[in-house]
Amino acid sequence: MIEISSLRVEAGGRTILDLPEWRLDAGAAGLLLGPSGSGKTTLLNVIAGLIRPSAGSVKIGGEDIAALSGARLDKFRGARIGFVFQTLRLIRALSVRENLALAMRLAGAKPDAARITQTLERLGIGALAGAKPARLSVGEGQRAAIARAVVTRPSLLLADEPTSALDDANAEAAIRLLMEEAAACGATLVIATHDQRVKDRFAQKLVLKKRQ
Repeated sequence: MIEISSLRVEAGGRTILDLPEWRLDAGAAGLLLGPSGSGKTTLLNVIAGLIRPSAGSVKIGGEDIAALSGARLDKFRGARIGFVFQTLRLIRALSVRENLALAMRLAGAKPDAARITQTLERLGIGALAGAKPARLSVGEGQRAAIARAVVTRPSLLLADEPTSALDDANAEAAIRLLMEEAAACGATLVIATHDQRVKDRFAQKLVLKKRQ
């Protein structure tokens, strides 16, 4: 599903990510580990097509995402990738339901009210469908962000530090939800974290080191 070869990302005249090779099969779950500044977020953004690498290739399902641009890249990302950002990025002017409907439109699909309701109820926040993000607790916001990422049934689900602001109980719930939702839609799952509470849940790990 994910095939990375000779990947390098440079910024400000220095190399911030250098990854010779990494592969994760379709439907598998992988963990990106490393301290802050080691390139975990950069790697996720490259995989999502939000950052173009300085060298190398990133293939998702055989498609070299670095070779896509403009409308083709937007269409590919919307249809194939769900992303739970470190900052949740829910649109504050829209309700939770409307945030999910927008995600479906961006994926090129007609909003499916039944699918949206089912996804929110599965995550235990069905009663908050009409609420704006400002009304949500940290845990509820995390669940809403996960719902938005999975409602389109992506083939690749990315999550950046999804437990960083959560206590032990909510951190466990967030990871469980991501794994369950990825399994439910057959998605490949990649989670970037420096949270040691998470590492024992994953067999496949990629450890990045902070560059000097």
